Amino acid sequence: MISHPYTLRIGRRDDKVGHVVELDGHDIANAVLGLTVTFKGGEPPLATLDLVLDEIPTETDEVRVHMPEATRELLVRLGWTPPAEEATP
Repeated sequence: MISHPYTLRIGRRDDKVGHVVELDGHDIANAVLGLTVTFKGGEPPLATLDLVLDEIPTETDEVRVHMPEATRELLVRLGWTPPAEEATP
């Protein structure tokens, strides 16, 4: 599990239906399927994010995977390094 200190803000949208989920100032609400915040005495809160990823059922040895740009950007901000051939969108 990736664990780094980030700033997380969760709230309601002022004029729209839905929620705001900001990670280090970036609204990632469209890429979040679920979010759990765990509080443990003497430690900073731990946020566990369940991200929306496209799933492609296949039984082939070679497959192309499509990832929404919002999900890709979030994973990069969390420390993921995309494959070399896709490092630049």
